[in-house]
Amino acid sequence: TKSADDYAQSSVVKEDADNKFRGSDQKRENIVKEESPTPVTTQEQVFSERSGPLTIDFTDMGGNIKSIYDEKHQYAFPVKNYLNIQGFENKPFLVEKISDKKIVFSYSDQEWQITKEYVLNRNHNVDVVIKIKNLSNEAKGFKHPVEVFTVDLSTLDKNAQQADQALFEISLKTKDKIIRKENSSNFNEKWNKEENQNIEWFGFRDRYFATLVKTSQDVNKYTMQAVSKQKLTIGTELPQKSIAPSESASFAFTLYAGPQRIDFLKEAGKGFEKILVFSSWGWLDAIAKAIYFTLGFLHKIIPVWGLCIILISVIVYGGMYPLTMKSMMSMKKMQALQPKINALREKYKNNPEKLNQETVLLYKTQQVNPLGGCLPMLLQMPIFIGLYQVLWRSVYFRGEKFLWIQDLSMPDRLFKFPFTIPFLGEYFNILPLIMMAVMFVQQKLNLKTTAGSSPEQQAQQKMMAIFFPILLGFIFYNFSSGLNLYFVVFYIFSALSQWHVTRETE
Repeated sequence: TKSADDYAQSSVVKEDADNKFRGSDQKRENIVKEESPTPVTTQEQVFSERSGPLTIDFTDMGGNIKSIYDEKHQYAFPVKNYLNIQGFENKPFLVEKISDKKIVFSYSDQEWQITKEYVLNRNHNVDVVIKIKNLSNEAKGFKHPVEVFTVDLSTLDKNAQQADQALFEISLKTKDKIIRKENSSNFNEKWNKEENQNIEWFGFRDRYFATLVKTSQDVNKYTMQAVSKQKLTIGTELPQKSIAPSESASFAFTLYAGPQRIDFLKEAGKGFEKILVFSSWGWLDAIAKAIYFTLGFLHKIIPVWGLCIILISVIVYGGMYPLTMKSMMSMKKMQALQPKINALREKYKNNPEKLNQETVLLYKTQQVNPLGGCLPMLLQMPIFIGLYQVLWRSVYFRGEKFLWIQDLSMPDRLFKFPFTIPFLGEYFNILPLIMMAVMFVQQKLNLKTTAGSSPEQQAQQKMMAIFFPILLGFIFYNFSSGLNLYFVVFYIFSALSQWHVTRETE
């Protein structure tokens, strides 16, 4: 891999080329090729250019963007070879121009002259114009398909890929909908297809990042070709138009490579923000996005993401507090009625119909709703699921520190064991253990008001008071510390509410 300086020396014969590329304080100027330039070598030349947070690797073979790396997030996009024209992918293109904002490649044969112009916007967007000139003596169309990009998962860390592969998604935006192909992590011949669809943009996203390519002209077809289990090429065809001799046709594209942040995605002005969804169910996605925007708003006031997670936990629990208290009190009333229900069961054990009538009458006279303890919890479930998706998928927390936590998107990893524990790993994560302890206290408080239950039910409740916190702690042990931080705070408030209910019952 060569820098732009090295590439200029080997591709352009000009005495002052070195001076134009050297020196961090000197502005690079346009390099004009000689009248009849020829490549020094047919060996691939790769060089890097910075565009804001991105480092973009260009190759002269096909004049393509070969790969993109996000310096700020230290992330290599698993998407390669953008806008590769089939039939010219192994042709050595000449560098017409390199400046701090523009890269231009060109290639000519007896029929066509192809020019690729890349405009670096110093953010997460790159504007691309492909210009096709007819060098022949007759009018004809340019019928070479374009590989929009190749998804290449072979470069990803295997552990990270296994953990997040369910979040890999190929997205194709039509005028009416977005075609989402989830679990895009293992490709085979079933993925091969060619369909006539009017596609506005092509995209791929994983847990935090997205790559999208928008076409300025209507394209009416897309293709997919599985190269291997971990590689998939997505392609299209340029609009078929007849190009007269010595005439040109231009095709424009906009490329985005960056985090899935709505403010960044909207900056391109191409509708890229529509790729960000937290659930395929619209109402659940709306709840998650409301939480997502609330977190972003809180961060503008309190610029510490750990505190924002704590605050959102307080807000959510406060909003659900009436439902929570209603659920807890209803459960206690049901427990208080348990001796009478047991007596009815014994009295009418041979008459089920009479038992049901007397039980309903008991609930009615005591003003107890048997579903009162469950219904409020069911109403809270969409909020829990939305919160989980936002805290799990939001790039806000990637690399953010809080107290001893080095990365809110990873387990807190207080220290490393000298050995590996099966299913748990080699790190000591304290937040899941704190959550287990708080849940255990809550369950103990709950047992104080179950005196009316039968001995069998009390035994079951005691077992659940131990088993349930351990089970959740095991499940949450390797979850992100941001998610665990939220639930620690949430269960602290739940324990306080349980303590309040216990006092009221007593």
